[in-house]
Amino acid sequence: MSDSISLWQAEHVNFATLLDLLEDQLDLFHQGKNPDYEMMLDIMFYMTHYPDVLHHPREDLAFARILELDVNSRPIVSDLVEQHVRLKDFGDALVRSLENIIDGSITSRDRVEVPGRAYIAEFRSHMLKEEKAILPLAAKLMSEADWAAIRAAIPDIDDPLFVTKGEERYASLRQQIAREARASKARRMTGA
Repeated sequence: MSDSISLWQAEHVNFATLLDLLEDQLDLFHQGKNPDYEMMLDIMFYMTHYPDVLHHPREDLAFARILELDVNSRPIVSDLVEQHVRLKDFGDALVRSLENIIDGSITSRDRVEVPGRAYIAEFRSHMLKEEKAILPLAAKLMSEADWAAIRAAIPDIDDPLFVTKGEERYASLRQQIAREARASKARRMTGA
């Protein structure tokens, strides 16, 4: 399997972790409890500044190459490209609402929950479609030269969150992810 496909899958695992954390916070919000708005904003800042700037544009290039190599992939490729647009719209709307809350503005629940839930559902659907349909096609059709061309068009940047020494902005988010991982491991070990 190509290193590029392995990276694609690893990033999906990271994104799923963040979507789970965001969903937990939205559940608290829905219950009338106090979610961690700063953490929610950090998650969304990451999601709108890493996947939207690097991961999705690379996907778009891979989609275009797959479409060149297999015209029958047009329906799934078109759907995934459209999802990128919706993800950006939902993500931007949620970021604006969270920024308003943090800035002290009164914001209706719908302005947080609707784009938040839509973003999570759309992102999960998007990753599932890629895992089931596009990644197998990419593995079958794309050459290392194709992947090299994509890396040349969109150079690597270090993931600001999921690296050993990530950006300071994400320090508390990294700690929360580590706590969640420990709690999940403990639950698995005790069978709870």
